[in-house]
Amino acid sequence: MSELRKNPFTGEWTHYAENRRNRPYEFLHKIEMKQQGKECPFCGGNEEKTTAPLYQDHAGQAWTIRVFPNMFPAVEEGAEALSENPFYQHVACEGLHEVLVDTPNHEETIDKFTKEHLEKVLSVLQARYRKMRDTKRIKYIQIFKNCGPSAGMSIRHSHWQIIGMPVLPQRESLMEQYMKAEDCLFCKMLAYEKNVGLRIGAENRDFLAIAPYASRFPYELWICPKRHITSLATVKTEELASLADILHGILPKVSALREDVGYNICMIDGAIDGAFHWHMEILPRIGGFAGFEYATGSYINSVLPEQAAKYYRNKI
Repeated sequence: MSELRKNPFTGEWTHYAENRRNRPYEFLHKIEMKQQGKECPFCGGNEEKTTAPLYQDHAGQAWTIRVFPNMFPAVEEGAEALSENPFYQHVACEGLHEVLVDTPNHEETIDKFTKEHLEKVLSVLQARYRKMRDTKRIKYIQIFKNCGPSAGMSIRHSHWQIIGMPVLPQRESLMEQYMKAEDCLFCKMLAYEKNVGLRIGAENRDFLAIAPYASRFPYELWICPKRHITSLATVKTEELASLADILHGILPKVSALREDVGYNICMIDGAIDGAFHWHMEILPRIGGFAGFEYATGSYINSVLPEQAAKYYRNKI
């Protein structure tokens, strides 16, 4: 079966080719871990190996969540302004880059967290988002978590990253124009998916988890608030509990896709104080981009979203 589907928000095309799951592959994926052990800067007891904490839930080594500035930031606080360029557009890469370590235990992964701890992590992420939002030079905030080396993880210990940027990325800018609160295409999409039911992976009182119609990655999942929430800052306390509940059920299924599967968890936001329909995306890294994707900006996906949703609905 082969089919092309268009993302209504970005115009991106996804090419579904289920037969590609059976193509021969002559290489072995093998990633060897460095012997880190007691040297891990995120482990409990190694607090002196990071920058000074911006937040820590308990004093000393009794903490369960710590937040501190990234020692190797992607953006710079107080970056100097750049001189004007007569042809190209550029701006100083000024912003804030924080790390949230969500467990002191080196071996614990997010799919093993209790529902209560997940809720606490989400609450701290929200507090850091609100703090960063109040910085005038920040125009956009991206919160993400890389799970596994294939998903870009450089330190094995479980953690999140929060980056405040001076510009709005193109994809979010394209999506935002369809997400005005008074006539939100995203709200209409959720109503349609709820009615059809084919691509729903999980649901509770406040959230709908769907395998998007034009998903780019095999088993991609969007966790979407049913009401029009414009940013993480405006998620209510009871809604954070609902989000923790749905993550608690979904993440073990993501981890069970295959041994050592990598995946990204991304909070998809718009411009600060915009009308974006905030949501979360879970992106398993099964397969990878090759020449076609880089050359065309389109994606080849070997798993239809209807099949992905069916997998998430079933119990392990």
